[in-house]
Amino acid sequence: MKYEDENVTSVWKDFEKGRMYNRMKNLYRDTEQNYDYYYGNQAKYLNIGKETPVVLNIIKSIVKYKLGVVNSNAYAIVYNPNFYDATTETELLKELCKVLSRHANKVWELQQVGSKIKEVMKDACINDEGILHSYFDIEKQEIATEVIDKNNVYYGNENDSDIQNQPYIIISYRKPVTQVREEAERLGIDKEKIELITSDGETLEQAGYSSTTDEVNPMCLVLLKYYKENGKVFYTRAVKSVELEVKQETGETLYPVCHMCWEKVKGSSRGVGAVRNVITNQIEINKIATRRALSVKLSAFPKPIVNEDFISNPSALETVGSPIKLKGGASIEDVRKQVGYLNPASMSLDAKNLQDDIQLNTKDLEGAGDVATGSVDPTQASGKAILAVQQATQQPLNEQVDTYKTFIEDLARIYFDMWKAYKVDGMQVLMEQKNEAGEIIEVPYQIPYEVLKRIEPYIRVDITPKSPYDRYAEEQSLENLFMSDKITFEEYVEALPEGSVMPKDVLQKILEKRKENQEKLTQMQMQADQINSALNQVMQEETNTSNDIETIANQGEMINSNMMGGSQNEVSSM
Repeated sequence: MKYEDENVTSVWKDFEKGRMYNRMKNLYRDTEQNYDYYYGNQAKYLNIGKETPVVLNIIKSIVKYKLGVVNSNAYAIVYNPNFYDATTETELLKELCKVLSRHANKVWELQQVGSKIKEVMKDACINDEGILHSYFDIEKQEIATEVIDKNNVYYGNENDSDIQNQPYIIISYRKPVTQVREEAERLGIDKEKIELITSDGETLEQAGYSSTTDEVNPMCLVLLKYYKENGKVFYTRAVKSVELEVKQETGETLYPVCHMCWEKVKGSSRGVGAVRNVITNQIEINKIATRRALSVKLSAFPKPIVNEDFISNPSALETVGSPIKLKGGASIEDVRKQVGYLNPASMSLDAKNLQDDIQLNTKDLEGAGDVATGSVDPTQASGKAILAVQQATQQPLNEQVDTYKTFIEDLARIYFDMWKAYKVDGMQVLMEQKNEAGEIIEVPYQIPYEVLKRIEPYIRVDITPKSPYDRYAEEQSLENLFMSDKITFEEYVEALPEGSVMPKDVLQKILEKRKENQEKLTQMQMQADQINSALNQVMQEETNTSNDIETIANQGEMINSNMMGGSQNEVSSM
């Protein structure tokens, strides 16, 4: 296709080259087909005429199982400095990396990145590739992350799966014309060029194009092209005939795009998903099920046979409760001789067996059979036993789990690269400190830009299993420790994982109530002890007073006795 005589931008020309390549590879057709088969819109691919098709969607169960395995781990980003020694600066960098880790996970929560990553994983499983694009939100002064459809990303080298090796990456957005014109006016674009921004019908390459062909407002494609020069990332934004921004430097060294290929394919940047190679089996399963249903409908039920010379309304034989009218004076006995039924024909079990075999073998070969999916009675097997069987059958998905982990590491590197690019005045974070009461609180802290540049972290992603049987096995282990008196009940409740089958919050409330009651009993006992002590003191004082009175009385008697004795001696001497 030639553009010499057309008023198109260079970005649009690169976009057209990518679009032509994708059409040649049937990327847009395959995208529509992959999602149709996952969502169960499979009837249009059966080509069985007017007969109502039977659809037994095994693709969705396979995809959901595989996604369940890959998503059964909780992830957390952890930054660490790339060198270790005993210097004071290294200790400071370690602490700053901890602060960055907490900040990254807060951005993760605020942006709901976890949900977006699951959407990316679903895209990759169904349609070969899932893509995340990050950009810096000027208003919020923080990183924002969005999911991009595979159809809307165009690579400069479609044979290399390494994003950072791409000569350029183009992302297409479909936006209202009025919004794009307003933005062009804010950017200072000439009015003559703004008039060239018009609606277009470029919807056939959009994912779910059948739903986007009828647009409420006039829309047009806006192209965002990333490319590198001297190790730095630049971008240009344009529509078909107008460049909105030209060669804008981002300050980044990494493309702010990361993708997840479900399974890598040599010589392809897109990979292959879990749906594409199961479609032929799915078609055959649906066709056999439809033929079986048709066979049952045609031959599995008795068919009436009637001589119409004796009955005036033979169709009444097919209507429940309808009277049968006789003709020509025919008797009931005559009618009984003229009406009969063909016995239903038996259908061979070969069709059912073939259908079941295809279904079971397809699910087993995809690693999504009954054993793998945990279709066992958990009351008849321990959590550890179920977990051991599942882990053994989930080995084929280890590649996807590792790719998932690498994908998150790539995202964490992009985050740090963007902070270095945009936080040139320092990065505002929250650092944990202890207050005067010894409580941990978060206080604002400014990481200087020079320090941020020197961190250059080694990025690690921590993984924690969180499948139901992981929790079940963990709870059983804790219960065994408690029953064998290795831990106390309080320690058992504290160690229970969040979301456990055993209601941890209920047990914590019970312990709190016990503690409150114990504190009340202790307080009552202390009050009783104080009252007893006071009573004992009073009684002791009364006893002492009585003793003092008795002593005084005795002393008085002794004085009186002495006085009486002296008087008698005086009288005697006289």
